[in-house]
Amino acid sequence: MQKKMDGMSSGLDLNAPSFTTQPKDIDARWTDLLNKPRVMKGKDLPKSPHEGFQVRYPDWTQVGLETFICFFEEFPPGGVSQRHGHMNEAVFYILEGRGYEIHDGEKFPWEAGDLVIIPDGSVHRHVNADPNNPAMALVINPKPTFISYNLRAQRLVDRPGEGST
Repeated sequence: MQKKMDGMSSGLDLNAPSFTTQPKDIDARWTDLLNKPRVMKGKDLPKSPHEGFQVRYPDWTQVGLETFICFFEEFPPGGVSQRHGHMNEAVFYILEGRGYEIHDGEKFPWEAGDLVIIPDGSVHRHVNADPNNPAMALVINPKPTFISYNLRAQRLVDRPGEGST
């Protein structure tokens, strides 16, 4: 094994300047990224309405994320989103509450501590099954990457109040 490792590193100058030792002002873009916030208080993020729910996310132009986004989505008691689909996949980490997803007609229950995977192209909806308490999820998706490739398609399948849960 050691022989194999030695062969892999032959020709590698371990004393050469590396990414971590290069001056941080080498590129204005890198300097700009270093000046972006590294910690943001979730409770301080502004609430914005989204499909009958509320989302909390920073001003994306100010945080330096270029390949994915991350935000909180709050589901009101008994809340049901519109059926919709998008080209990008998404991951929801359920922070509070209980409910279920409907993906392409199939029901998937969730509760706090669960990870929900939404495949790209899936027609889906989010449902808070608790009529008395809100639910909250941390949502992570690569929408900026998809937008940079001009893969923007996102569509609502139902208008508000239509469709099945």
